[in-house]
Amino acid sequence: MLVGLPETLAFICTSALIEGGLRVLRVGHAAAACERIPVIMPQLVVVPSGIGKADADLLADGCVAVGAEVLSVGPADDVAELNARLKVAAQTALGRALRSS
Repeated sequence: MLVGLPETLAFICTSALIEGGLRVLRVGHAAAACERIPVIMPQLVVVPSGIGKADADLLADGCVAVGAEVLSVGPADDVAELNARLKVAAQTALGRALRSS
Protein backbone atom coordinates (compact mmCIF):
# COMPACT_ATOMS: atom_id res chain seq x y z
CA MET A 1 0.00 0.00 0.00
CA LEU A 2 1.37 3.39 -1.01
CA VAL A 3 0.14 6.28 1.13
CA GLY A 4 0.18 9.89 -0.07
CA LEU A 5 3.24 9.61 -2.29
CA PRO A 6 3.92 12.16 -5.02
CA GLU A 7 3.43 10.85 -8.56
CA THR A 8 7.09 10.30 -9.48
CA LEU A 9 7.89 8.55 -6.21
CA ALA A 10 4.72 6.45 -6.47
CA PHE A 11 5.75 5.34 -9.96
CA ILE A 12 9.19 4.22 -8.77
CA CYS A 13 7.71 2.39 -5.79
CA THR A 14 4.93 0.75 -7.81
CA SER A 15 7.38 -0.52 -10.43
CA ALA A 16 9.77 -1.99 -7.88
CA LEU A 17 7.05 -3.60 -5.77
CA ILE A 18 5.25 -5.14 -8.74
CA GLU A 19 8.59 -6.47 -9.96
CA GLY A 20 9.05 -7.86 -6.45
CA GLY A 21 5.77 -9.77 -6.74
CA LEU A 22 3.41 -7.57 -4.71
CA ARG A 23 0.08 -6.09 -5.68
CA VAL A 24 0.04 -2.35 -5.08
CA LEU A 25 -2.82 -0.23 -3.79
CA ARG A 26 -2.34 3.51 -3.82
CA VAL A 27 -4.24 5.76 -1.40
CA GLY A 28 -4.13 9.52 -1.20
CA HIS A 29 -3.75 10.10 2.53
CA ALA A 30 -3.29 8.48 5.91
CA ALA A 31 -6.98 8.55 6.89
CA ALA A 32 -7.93 6.56 3.79
CA ALA A 33 -5.09 4.12 4.46
CA CYS A 34 -6.18 3.63 8.07
CA GLU A 35 -9.67 2.69 6.86
CA ARG A 36 -8.32 0.20 4.35
CA ILE A 37 -5.53 -1.43 6.36
CA PRO A 38 -7.80 -3.75 8.43
CA VAL A 39 -9.68 -4.79 5.27
CA ILE A 40 -6.80 -5.14 2.81
CA MET A 41 -4.29 -6.39 5.40
CA PRO A 42 -1.20 -5.25 3.49
CA GLN A 43 2.20 -6.72 4.20
CA LEU A 44 3.97 -3.45 3.41
CA VAL A 45 2.91 0.20 3.75
CA VAL A 46 5.07 2.82 2.04
CA VAL A 47 4.77 6.37 3.37
CA PRO A 48 6.48 9.66 2.50
CA SER A 49 9.35 10.62 4.79
CA GLY A 50 7.69 13.98 5.53
CA ILE A 51 4.49 12.49 6.93
CA GLY A 52 3.22 14.20 10.07
CA LYS A 53 3.64 12.57 13.47
CA ALA A 54 -0.10 12.14 14.07
CA ASP A 55 -0.57 10.40 10.69
CA ALA A 56 2.57 8.31 11.20
CA ASP A 57 1.31 7.17 14.61
CA LEU A 58 -2.12 6.22 13.22
CA LEU A 59 -0.55 4.26 10.38
CA ALA A 60 1.91 2.57 12.71
CA ASP A 61 -0.94 1.41 14.97
CA GLY A 62 -2.85 -0.01 12.01
CA CYS A 63 0.24 -1.70 10.63
CA VAL A 64 1.13 -3.29 13.95
CA ALA A 65 -2.41 -4.66 14.19
CA VAL A 66 -2.10 -6.51 10.87
CA GLY A 67 1.62 -7.25 10.99
CA ALA A 68 2.57 -4.91 8.15
CA GLU A 69 5.98 -3.31 7.77
CA VAL A 70 6.15 0.48 7.31
CA LEU A 71 8.74 1.83 4.90
CA SER A 72 9.44 5.56 4.71
CA VAL A 73 10.66 6.98 1.39
CA GLY A 74 11.53 10.46 0.23
CA PRO A 75 12.10 12.32 -3.02
CA ALA A 76 15.77 12.84 -2.12
CA ASP A 77 16.39 9.08 -1.92
CA ASP A 78 18.81 7.70 -4.50
CA VAL A 79 16.69 5.81 -7.05
CA ALA A 80 18.97 2.76 -7.19
CA GLU A 81 19.12 2.54 -3.40
CA LEU A 82 15.35 3.06 -3.16
CA ASN A 83 14.73 0.26 -5.67
CA ALA A 84 16.98 -2.06 -3.68
CA ARG A 85 15.20 -1.20 -0.39
CA LEU A 86 11.80 -1.76 -2.00
CA LYS A 87 12.80 -5.11 -3.47
CA VAL A 88 14.12 -6.32 -0.12
CA ALA A 89 10.92 -5.10 1.57
CA ALA A 90 8.81 -6.91 -1.06
CA GLN A 91 10.74 -10.16 -0.56
CA THR A 92 10.39 -9.85 3.21
CA ALA A 93 6.65 -9.16 2.89
CA LEU A 94 6.11 -12.16 0.61
CA GLY A 95 8.09 -14.40 2.95
CA ARG A 96 6.05 -13.24 5.92
CA ALA A 97 2.81 -13.83 4.01
CA LEU A 98 3.86 -17.36 3.08
CA ARG A 99 4.86 -18.20 6.65
CA SER A 100 1.53 -16.98 8.02
CA SER A 101 -0.59 -19.00 5.55
